Amino acid sequence: MKITKLRCLYSCLLFVVMLLFTSCSIETYTTKKQDANKEILLYIAENELDVSPNDSGLVFVQIEKGEGECPKVGDKVAFHYKGYYLNGKVFDSSYDKLYPLIVKLGDDAVIKGLEEALMLMNKGAKAKVVIPFYLAYDDMENAPVPPFSNLIFELEIIDFK
Repeated sequence: MKITKLRCLYSCLLFVVMLLFTSCSIETYTTKKQDANKEILLYIAENELDVSPNDSGLVFVQIEKGEGECPKVGDKVAFHYKGYYLNGKVFDSSYDKLYPLIVKLGDDAVIKGLEEALMLMNKGAKAKVVIPFYLAYDDMENAPVPPFSNLIFELEIIDFK
């Protein structure tokens, strides 16, 4: 009888401890997400951009209009990009390579924010997008990008089909 009560007490205590750790990690992630959104709003204000984040959190700034329809899931898209942090430091660029990047949309070949942005553009279009960490690499490191990094990309769609 005593052993059963101890097991029950131990199980309840373990449950409470697990609940506390789980709620802390959710709260921490939520706080990081709120901080990211504030940082992006500050970037918009400091750079006097006349845009707001869309429902997903992506900030899309059209630089140059293209022609025709926009690509959709399943299309192969050839595009150039330049990726940098909010402080302006570049971490990657396809302009340094011989060819543009070619990806099939919907295959998770690029981060969610890039896929979303590419589907807002048409052939020849250029845009600047601010991508919150949760639409980029989230809480994972993808060298040289540290976890929880908000990113900026300049994009140019070359072609798609």
